[in-house]
Amino acid sequence: MKTFLLTTFTVFFCVSGFAQINESVYPDLIGQNLQAIENNPDWKILHKASGDLNKDGFDDYALILESKDSIFEKRCADCSLLKNKPRIILILLDKKENEEVIIQNNEFIARGDEGGMAIYLEPELSIKDGLLKILYQYTRATQSYTFEFLNNQLQLIYAEDGGVHSASGNFENNYYDFKEGTITTKTGNISQDHIKTEVTKINITPKLLSEFGRMYEWEVIEYKYL
Repeated sequence: MKTFLLTTFTVFFCVSGFAQINESVYPDLIGQNLQAIENNPDWKILHKASGDLNKDGFDDYALILESKDSIFEKRCADCSLLKNKPRIILILLDKKENEEVIIQNNEFIARGDEGGMAIYLEPELSIKDGLLKILYQYTRATQSYTFEFLNNQLQLIYAEDGGVHSASGNFENNYYDFKEGTITTKTGNISQDHIKTEVTKINITPKLLSEFGRMYEWEVIEYKYL
C-alpha cells in the first residue's frame, strides 16, 4: 500500500510539474514596447523585421522571440513532452513613436528541431509593401505565409509550399491565394520541361496570425495543410 501511494504521488507531482512548466513558460507581452522586450531577461530576439504594416507612415515591427532556456513542451495532442526552446511571434504597431505589442502567438512559429532533415530550423521575416512574410527553408522544401493588416488584425492572404523528392526528382508546388479564393498546384519533374497546372477554387475564411495553431494543423482542403 505504501509503495502504491508513493508511486501515485510521484507520478502526480511529475505530471503536475510538467504541466505547470508547459503552461507558465509564455509571458504576456501585449502592451509592452520594444525596449521592454529587448530587456527581457528570459527571452531573446531571434529575428526582427520593420516596415509600415498599417500604412500610417511609421515603421512597425515583427519579432520572433526564443526562450533562453530549454523547457518541456507538448506540441500536439499525441506528442510527448519534449525539451526544447519555445518561440513567440509578436507584432508591434507604432503608437505615436511609442510602439507596443498588439498581437502575440505562442504556437505558430516552428521550433528549431522541427525542420525534419534540417538540423536546425529558423524562419525568415520580412515586411515589404505593407505585407508580413514568414519563410521557412527546409532541406528540399520551402513554406511561406504572407499576412496583410486588415481590421486591426494580420490576416493570411497568400501562402506557398513546395518540395522535391530526392530520389525521383518529382516536385509539387502549391500557391494559396485567399483573396482570389484559389489554390494553384504545379507538379512535374526537375529533369523535364512539362509542368502540370491545376487550379482549385476555394471559399474559405483565411486565418488570422493571432489564431494560428501549430504549423500544418490547418487542413485547408483535403490533403493540403498550412
